Amino acid sequence: RSKLAILFVFVDGMGLAPPGPHNPLAALDEGPLSGLGGNATLPAGFGLISADACLGVPGTPQSATGGASLFTGRNAPALVGDHLQGYPNAALRELIARDGLLRKARERGAHVDFANAYTPAFFSRGRTRHRSVTTVMAESSGIPLKRLEHLRRGEAVYREFTNRYLIESGLEIEEISPEEAGARLGRMTRARDLLVYEFFQTDIAGHRGTFEDALEVLGPLNRFLGAAVAELDPARDAFVLSSDHGNIEDMSISSHTTNKVPILLWGKGLSKWPTTGESPGILDVSPGIHTLLREFMLC
Repeated sequence: RSKLAILFVFVDGMGLAPPGPHNPLAALDEGPLSGLGGNATLPAGFGLISADACLGVPGTPQSATGGASLFTGRNAPALVGDHLQGYPNAALRELIARDGLLRKARERGAHVDFANAYTPAFFSRGRTRHRSVTTVMAESSGIPLKRLEHLRRGEAVYREFTNRYLIESGLEIEEISPEEAGARLGRMTRARDLLVYEFFQTDIAGHRGTFEDALEVLGPLNRFLGAAVAELDPARDAFVLSSDHGNIEDMSISSHTTNKVPILLWGKGLSKWPTTGESPGILDVSPGIHTLLREFMLC
């Protein structure tokens, strides 16, 4: 295999906090996420940057502006004057459509893709303003959104990667383990220059769940990520994980936090990531990935 590959996993609502009785990340003692709870060293081969998600705008970071900032490298809350929750508004959709990571990378000649599968119900709703940051980014890049048939053929991964939610909703699909799903994601990465995957059960658990619910999300996620990374070559490939804001790292509250968020790096992501000065932030993520792509595509 001559191709170099980058896997970028966006984990919604996962920040960095000291270990304690309310931080479920501190309960993970192995795997890619085990160094994010503040009480353990990072696994071999991984590096961590603590990144600001507030971006100089008063208030608590939210999903619409945080995600837009993460995937464009632009200060979205400063652009719209506040941290906006939920789906991006017209101004943010315009920003994402113009400067989104996948579109910019594709314009520069990279083979890019978005791994997440969408349900038939999503497509039956028709085109509405209720499009997530990642959906707007993928659609504006010209990438067709993946459907259930892609998932059945092993060419996509659902947001709840075992497919259990789909089965419970009445759809005919095979349930797979976190390890099987992660290996699928890793194999998909090897056939592309850049593959993006979104996981947001972390944010849901942080808002609505208990500490035990958070562990039930983080444990399988950790196994899933470990299996994905195991399919990659650290001498050739890059793994990058980041988030838009904190949430699940503090289960004493049900809201987002102002904590810093991880930029977790592995492989060439670790060795080639550009230095970000004294105050790294989520605005560094998309430019960093573009830097890796330039490095890879020159190889």
